[in-house]
Amino acid sequence: MPKGASFASLAFFVAFCVPVVRGQAAPNAGDPLARGQQIFAQHCAECHGDHGQGVSGVVSIAGPNLQAEHNLGQVLTAIEVGPSHMPSFGRILSVPDMKDVAGYVTQKIAVIPMQGGNLSEGGDLYAMYCSACHRTDVRGGALVFDGVNAPNLSHKSRALVAGAIRWGPGPMPNFPPSVLTDQQVASIADYVKYAQRPPAPGGSAMHWYGPVAEGFAAWVIAFLTIGVAMWIERGGKG
Repeated sequence: MPKGASFASLAFFVAFCVPVVRGQAAPNAGDPLARGQQIFAQHCAECHGDHGQGVSGVVSIAGPNLQAEHNLGQVLTAIEVGPSHMPSFGRILSVPDMKDVAGYVTQKIAVIPMQGGNLSEGGDLYAMYCSACHRTDVRGGALVFDGVNAPNLSHKSRALVAGAIRWGPGPMPNFPPSVLTDQQVASIADYVKYAQRPPAPGGSAMHWYGPVAEGFAAWVIAFLTIGVAMWIERGGKG
């Protein structure tokens, strides 16, 4: 083939084919939310569900519900660091990509409004619907009827608590808006956040194990104190 023909073929490819390839990527290039949706579908939906509704660990790696995740900074941190068993995407996604997918989660996936919560109402609702499994101190415990443990909520964010209420992971039932309104869900999440580190005016809360454990510790300390006092009284001779 003559050199002129080869050059002409190359020029044709550059002029017509390359713009077509670029044109295919153009729709998402200027739309961060569309790009974020694409990244979410590729990297996140397998564990968190197509709509961030959460996926059971029986099907694949369990991914929590994201439908109350309104904090852009927290979502970005989770993507970059990878909390718990979630992998880190800091070396997989670029910073703009992580920002796009975090924006998609907080603006499109997050459909549970976390507003209007009432702490007192949240305490009453928690006692009614949650304390039987998660205990009054939100520290969780064994469920004899299921042979599993209700998770400890002492380190869970308000968003994860609200998402779990709507999702119902594992043996936990889900609570749709017909049972608990969005405002009531926010109230329960507020109460859980409060109960994670409640005031302890009486001294050390001993990790909030409850009055029985605290009372037992007090009696042990009292008996030890009495024993030491009697030993000193006898001159330390036993």
